[in-house]
Amino acid sequence: MNQDKLCNIIYITKILNILYIEDNKDVREQTIKMLKIFFDNITVADNGENGLKSFKSNNKYESTSFDLIITDIEMPVLDGISMINKIRELDRDVPILIFSAHENTEYFLKTINAGVDGYILKPYNIEQISNALMNIIEKNKLAISNKHIVHLEDNFLWNIDESILFKYEKEVKLTKNEIKLFTLFINSKGSLKSYDEIESFIFSDFSANNKRVRNLISRLKTKLNYELFESIYSHGYKLKYKKFI
Repeated sequence: MNQDKLCNIIYITKILNILYIEDNKDVREQTIKMLKIFFDNITVADNGENGLKSFKSNNKYESTSFDLIITDIEMPVLDGISMINKIRELDRDVPILIFSAHENTEYFLKTINAGVDGYILKPYNIEQISNALMNIIEKNKLAISNKHIVHLEDNFLWNIDESILFKYEKEVKLTKNEIKLFTLFINSKGSLKSYDEIESFIFSDFSANNKRVRNLISRLKTKLNYELFESIYSHGYKLKYKKFI
């Protein structure tokens, strides 16, 4: 896998909430080190029963519900497949990856019937995890999970709920008019906006003078050190959205 694709995967996965279940302490600790390359928000459980409890607890709240589950199969108290079947009674869509030492047909069939999205054999490495995550992303199961987050070019994120712009998870301080500018374009879902539309939305004293709009976008370009708003000659501007893998 090339570096650009890996960066794209990490860019998407960093904001996701995941549940990782593994009973073996040594395996768990080593795997967490790898998972932290991709994820900042990892909830850990040491058996299927505790994994199910964590899922039920977080699933009550949309803002903290899990975007991905990674689990072993053979575990005490409640095995992985039994846990997955119980989770599937509550949620048919959450992606599930199996990390397991078992490679026989019986286990494969059981996991397929349980509705899993990937199966990685131990010992695994970064490339195997990357490829499994890429497959899930390409099926649009991870990229759309956080619907309040809009992915823009050059690793910028727009939080719709908070009206905040981020770059690599660091907030970018915006003026009131800059916030209005982003709000206008985000709400229009990527459509082209004319100079007059931008002028009337941002400035209360509409004067049909495009200079203020051009100056606003020019200053924003300098602040961001990147041209997020593309000028369409004689028509207006378009906001640049992230192009995924």
